[in-house]
Amino acid sequence: MKKVILMLAVASVFASCSNQTATDTSSAAEVSKDSTGTNYIVDSAASLMTWEATKKVGAHNGTINVSGGNLNIKDGNIVSGAFTINMNTIKNVDLTDSVYNGKLVGHLMSPDFFNVAAFPTGKFEVTASEVLANDAAGNTHKVSGNLTIKDSVHNISFPVKVVVEGDNVTATGSVVIDRMKWGMAYGHVDATTPATIAKKIGDSAINDEVKIGITLKAKKG
Repeated sequence: MKKVILMLAVASVFASCSNQTATDTSSAAEVSKDSTGTNYIVDSAASLMTWEATKKVGAHNGTINVSGGNLNIKDGNIVSGAFTINMNTIKNVDLTDSVYNGKLVGHLMSPDFFNVAAFPTGKFEVTASEVLANDAAGNTHKVSGNLTIKDSVHNISFPVKVVVEGDNVTATGSVVIDRMKWGMAYGHVDATTPATIAKKIGDSAINDEVKIGITLKAKKG
């Protein structure tokens, strides 16, 4: 009976790990230097990143502040730009117990995950952008850029909706990344090692995929 329960639990881990598919990720690419468009300064107070991480049982989500940046827009397209991520502002929004909430945020800031004391900021730098035609979700462009978290840099690509209204521009998008590529292995389930899987089921089996949402609001500057 114990073996049956263990097999069902293992199956549950695999099922939960398959809920999200990570985006294409590659080595860092050359950052775009195109400045032929109009420059917009990111409004830190109006911009925000969100995060969602899942595990065997349940999930957590929260926010991270953007501390500055710029977008260069030409013909409605983001031709270059960058923004800084303030890792000291990591928050959880789904836990109402303040003690548990504090423990989770503290753990996320620890060396097990973002190691905020050593790496207080992250960064995203645009490397390329292309127009999307007739996107079902309403996205207007596919943006690629180097995402720096801790001491690792990888290039990611994801769809973005860009809206230009007068002196203001809004860019929204979401992407699923593999946290392992940025050196965050805590709670990783090694599917090739049954003993590891069994241990993590009794501990904290955390999926490698993390969904990040991005809303940037910027003003002509």
